[in-house]
Amino acid sequence: MKRLLKRLLYAVAPKWTTAVMSARARAHSHRVTDSWGCPAVNDKLIAHFGSTVQEGPFAGLVLPAAARLEHLGPYLLGVYESELDQVWDVVLGGTYAQFIDIGAKFGYYAGGLARRYLGASVIAFDPDWWARAATKDLAQANKLGNIEVRPLCDATWLAGSLRPGALIISDCEGYESELFCGCAIPELASATLIIETHDCLVPGVCARLRTLFAATHTVHEVGTAATRRVSGRDLTFLSETERVLANQEVRSAQTWLLSLPNVGPNQGLHLGAAAPRRAGS
Repeated sequence: MKRLLKRLLYAVAPKWTTAVMSARARAHSHRVTDSWGCPAVNDKLIAHFGSTVQEGPFAGLVLPAAARLEHLGPYLLGVYESELDQVWDVVLGGTYAQFIDIGAKFGYYAGGLARRYLGASVIAFDPDWWARAATKDLAQANKLGNIEVRPLCDATWLAGSLRPGALIISDCEGYESELFCGCAIPELASATLIIETHDCLVPGVCARLRTLFAATHTVHEVGTAATRRVSGRDLTFLSETERVLANQEVRSAQTWLLSLPNVGPNQGLHLGAAAPRRAGS
């Protein structure tokens, strides 16, 4: 019955339903991290390091106060999704005028990219009101005027607003199937894309996206079997259990697709890039 009701709500009021479901999922996530003891660890980390990301590709980014409600350690220490270290090494060698962050949360990637590419336009999408407010706070904390915050990205928006040679980061809980496969989006051919796929929610979506981009991109698959990084900072002020929690992301297995374009301003990115480790290898 609940599943049928959700399908009906999505059919009748998709934007409203997406916003409500996103806010509920975020609130549940915050309750879970509270139960792990993250608030106490967050307080100790901030007291020791402040609110600035310590290492990794986005070192120097100031995190907003709202981020304390998250499992902050991996972000603050700079080891968040560190399976993507090699991906970022490749991607950040590109030239971009536009970044699209779909599923921005509190703006970690949007803000990190906006700091590195001050002349570029960064558009951060998230249907959750809390995430949008937190992203705006992050932009203010870092004095970034090149971040625009919007509620929901769809294929129609991409088809009309995506610029040539853009970078797209997507983590939208299965919606990636409809977003990228729903209609023709010409400028995707020259875009660089990092897409977290969710076969657990939409079976076969990873394979469909690989097939979609195979004609125009060099596609690599990166999974949680890839090497994760542990912070090199001195964490002896934490207990052993707290040190593990601070570095660890408690999440299910993840898979990302890195699609490097064969045309456009960043078509050479794949030439000097060693292929990222494939999922399960």
